[in-house]
Amino acid sequence: MATLIAGAVAVFVLYMLLQLLRTANPAMLARATKIGGGVLCLAAAAFTGLRGEFWVAIPIGLFGAGLLGWAPFGGGLAERELDRRFPGWRQHAQGNAAGRNDRSAASGKMSDEEAYQILGVKPGAGRDDISRAHRSLMKKLHPDQGGSTYLAARVNEAKDTLFRTHRS
Repeated sequence: MATLIAGAVAVFVLYMLLQLLRTANPAMLARATKIGGGVLCLAAAAFTGLRGEFWVAIPIGLFGAGLLGWAPFGGGLAERELDRRFPGWRQHAQGNAAGRNDRSAASGKMSDEEAYQILGVKPGAGRDDISRAHRSLMKKLHPDQGGSTYLAARVNEAKDTLFRTHRS
């Protein structure tokens, strides 16, 4: 009988947790997951380090520190580059995350000057220079790499605009 009651309580608690997750703010949930994962990784690293397995503890600890934003390397490199090249990118990314569609990215009305500025190449640059600049930016701005869909679309549109210009 005690097992049946414990099972019913466990099912009820699991149901309530799932309802809480369903209605949770995704940004807050992601932040809590990062913090919880970072703390868990640091605890696992400390435990394995105390057992003398440093070759396992160090990478786990570095991963946990990275989740918590304590890693001395890497973090924010793409954001610093975006701040330098596109000062207003954060507002555009936040607007797209809120569901706003920016029609200028899909309109096909980008000027050549704007395309050169986005790709960071000089006016009159060749197809190879444009391709290199596009590839370099997409490595940093692609949504799979943590970039925004807005910026990736703008970079792709800039490349397409300049390729249309060079085709004719």
